[in-house]
Formats: sequence, structure tokens, C-alpha cells
Amino acid sequence: MKITSFLMLIIISTITYGQEIDTLTFYSKAFQGERTVYIHKPEFYKYKSELVKIPVIYLLDGQNEWFVNPTISDIQYLRFTKEVPSAVIVVIPLKDRVKECAIVDLKTKLPLDKFITEELDKELKTYNLSDFKIIIGHSFSASFSLYSFYNHPDYYTSVIANSPFDEMQMLVEGFEQTDTIDKSKISIAIGSIHKDDVHRKKYDKLKNQFPSFYNSINTFEANYSAHNAVPIAAIPTLLTKVFQDYRSRYFEIAKVNMEYKLVKKPDSISEELNKIETASVIGNYYYPPEISDINGIASRYWNNELEDYATKIYELGLKYYPNYYDFYLSLYELTLNKDKTKSKEHLEKAEFLLKTVENNWKGKQEIIDEIKAEKIKNGW
Repeated sequence: MKITSFLMLIIISTITYGQEIDTLTFYSKAFQGERTVYIHKPEFYKYKSELVKIPVIYLLDGQNEWFVNPTISDIQYLRFTKEVPSAVIVVIPLKDRVKECAIVDLKTKLPLDKFITEELDKELKTYNLSDFKIIIGHSFSASFSLYSFYNHPDYYTSVIANSPFDEMQMLVEGFEQTDTIDKSKISIAIGSIHKDDVHRKKYDKLKNQFPSFYNSINTFEANYSAHNAVPIAAIPTLLTKVFQDYRSRYFEIAKVNMEYKLVKKPDSISEELNKIETASVIGNYYYPPEISDINGIASRYWNNELEDYATKIYELGLKYYPNYYDFYLSLYELTLNKDKTKSKEHLEKAEFLLKTVENNWKGKQEIIDEIKAEKIKNGW
């Protein structure tokens, strides 16, 4: 029996949807008081090594569940369908959103801006995050997001502003007058003229007044959506645009047809590994294969009886995710008839990780029982 396929649906479900949320509270000099943010970590966070640096999404208006919860669900679904990579989502509640997001001018330092780019950034160092940073806001916090991006274009990789209104003339003029900011990193979404005429009229006016700016950014006109519905309609498209290079990174590696057969003979193992390394980028940022990528590539080799290739892919997976038990189960099977000592080590490591790293997963006992049966069968 193939252990690695045992309860696979449960395993995949656990990796995809199981999230850990850290509550981070610390004193903010910018706000002269304590502030709390919520760190949503992807399930594989507990498996990864220091080599895996995860993209960050700053989600403002964390005090509004109607905005935050659907947005996080959007991101989770996009991750499940491989449209975007796994990301650490930092939910930032605001105590007085109008006061905290209100823009005086483009250079006056706002406490919220300092809080995010200096104080919070320092607190997040322990999470070993990527420099790939996105900020997302809605309405008042959307204008603030644009303001923060304007002042820190090298800090953020992208900004998504849903239905911004406050000081938009000032913001657009500021962006229009500078050549040092990559405006393709800016995304603005707006609602229907019939359901949100105030915001849409200002957007249309500025779009006609500053065509070069609006032609240089990404826009999403949610022509059937009201003001508060814009984020749920726009974010999936705009976020997919930000990560447009992600989904297809490994398409040409171990490519198969509809019968799951390789379409051509692969190059040497070292050359195939080099292809994976070269493809492990999103834009200008290095991002190694995720667990699903490792499983996908290895299974395509394995299904085509290239077990040495599959072994090297799973070993690569352990480099990035040394605490993921299922890679050890796969290596147990791949080495069973070649190196009993290594095979036993892999099986025992998988058992150990199931008992420690997976200590809160109820479904693990069935796999542990099967591992025990394998050990008995092999006389271990």
C-alpha cells in the first residue's frame, strides 16, 4: 500500500485551509499607546526552513469583519487554486480610521504610516518574511494606502486601493509629477455610478483629467457593485494581476499530457533541479517551490518511473520544508528497495514529526498506525 496517498484528501485539506493566527500587541511610539495586529500564517509556515521567506499582505481596516473576512477568504481561495502564493496576512485594526488615515499633505508623516513601515516592520522580523509587500485598503484606508505607497515606493511591492476618495486629486497629481515611482504597482478599484455615484464621479473626473496616470496603473471598474462591495469584487482580479508570474512558474518542468505521461525526456537530474531554481521567482523576488509544487513535480517523475528524479525532488523539498512528514513518507517508499537504513530513517522521522509538529491534528493517528504496520512488516 502506498502510504503517501493514504488519507491524501485530509492531508491536502489540512495544508490548504489550516491557518494559525498570532495576536501581536506592542507599544507604539507613533500612537503613544498599545496596538494590536493579527498575523494570519499559512499552514505550511510550521514546516518551513529559514530559506522560505513568505510574501506579506498588510490588510487595513482590521476592525471591520465585513471587509476583512471576505478578503481573507478571497486570498485563501486564490491560494487554493494556485493563482497566488501563500502569504502572511497582517490584519491591522484602526481605532479611529478617519483620524488615522486622513491625509494632510503628501509629506506630513502620519502615525499610521510610521507604525506600519517602521514599528510593525521591526516586530515582524522574527517571522522571516519576504520583501514582497502588498498593502490593501478600502475607502479612507485606500487613500492612506496610496499615500503610504507614494512615500515608500521601495518598501511596498504593490498597493491595492478599493474605492479611494480622500485627497485623491492631491494623490494623483503627486504620482503624476514624479518619474521615480513605478506606477504599474498601483491598483485602484471603483464601484458603480448607479450604486456609488459620489466615489465614481470623482474617479471618472480624475480619470479624464489625468489620462496618463490612469493608463499607467491597474484599474478595476466594478460597474455592478456598491461602495462596500468593491473589495470582494475587485481584489481577486487585482491580486492575481500582482502575482501573474506565480502560477506558471513550473509549467515546463516535468510537463505531462492528459494521460500524465511526460511529453519529453527530461534532462539530467542536476539540470532539472537547476530549472526549478531558475523558475523560483515571483517578479524580482526569490520564492522557492511550495509543498504542492514539490509534490506535483515529484509525482510526475514518479508516475513515469523516474524514481531517482522523484527522490531528488523530495530531498529538495526537505531543504525548504524539513518539518513536513509527508516528504519523509515518500522518501521511505522511494528508498525502501535501495537503502534499508535510509528508508527506516525516513519512516521514523515521519512518525516523529506526526507526533510532534502535528500534535493538534486528530487525523494523524491513522497514519501513525499505518507506519507502525510498515515497521513490523519490515522487521523494524
